Amino acid sequence: MIDKLNIKKEFLILVFISIISWLLLSEVDAFEYILNYLETHEDYELDELLLLIVIIGILSIFFTFRRVSEASRINKQLENINQKLKEEIENQISQRHKKEQLLIEQSKLASLGEMIGNIAHQWRQPLNALGLVSQNIYFSYKAGELNDEFMDSSIEKINLLNQNMSKTIDDFRNFFKSNKEIEVFDLSTSVNNALSLVEASYKHSNIEIINNSSKKIEVYGFVNEFSQTLLNILNNAKDAFTNKNIEKSTVEILTGFDGDYGFVMIKDNAGGIPSNIINKIFDPYFTTKEEGKGTGIGLYMAKIIIEQNMKGSIKVKNIDNKAEFLIKIPLYKNISS
Repeated sequence: MIDKLNIKKEFLILVFISIISWLLLSEVDAFEYILNYLETHEDYELDELLLLIVIIGILSIFFTFRRVSEASRINKQLENINQKLKEEIENQISQRHKKEQLLIEQSKLASLGEMIGNIAHQWRQPLNALGLVSQNIYFSYKAGELNDEFMDSSIEKINLLNQNMSKTIDDFRNFFKSNKEIEVFDLSTSVNNALSLVEASYKHSNIEIINNSSKKIEVYGFVNEFSQTLLNILNNAKDAFTNKNIEKSTVEILTGFDGDYGFVMIKDNAGGIPSNIINKIFDPYFTTKEEGKGTGIGLYMAKIIIEQNMKGSIKVKNIDNKAEFLIKIPLYKNISS
């Protein structure tokens, strides 16, 4: 903003200079010299000189007033512009936040198909076991060997299988809950929870999970959104093995801490990410999957969740023909090794 062109400061300086000049000129009787000079030079008269000084003074006052008026007008214009810019910025931030929330919801919906597939894999084994228990009860009944002990054992197995299936539903339902507040959570626990959701589908795809995340490391963030990020990367890793003849498919997970951050490293041996697209995988709507099988917002939302919402970082690189994702989250407190 223009501060009236420093008119107050300039006025004080002008008064100060005038007083100093008056003192110095008075000391040497400058006014007497001027009068004597005018008396000896008829071309100049005192009244003309005074008139010139008055005109100069009036013009100086006029231009000073114009400067102050112009500064005031510009200040008002700048205030209006600043207010409009502020409102526009707030509106853009609000719109961006709404878009990000919408993308998060879209990302979750896009993961729903994967979730249904994972639930199917998780339920396949207990459903088969339930079928076997029911068949054993039927055959025992037909053979006349059904007794209380056998029924109690069978009912106990059925209840245990039902509890496991119910827990699977609770795990997937909790995954889709939105976090409202930042909270403290353990990296290893979060990794184990995410792995429990994909374990069955990984077994179905003959992918070995090497989990080196046993140490407790407390970080600060949105636990469900973080789990969503892990699940997205794990599902992408599983998809990367599709149609690839790899003798032993493995996904390795490691947790640890570095400085002020806890980290999760996810590495798969599916051949790495092509060098011509590795810098694009976090771009919105970029996908290498067939049409209808990928939205291209999963990794984009993962970057927003980790870097903007949780003040961390997510990076990817190829090492020894392997793709390596490194996610860093601020530690809740310092950890001494």
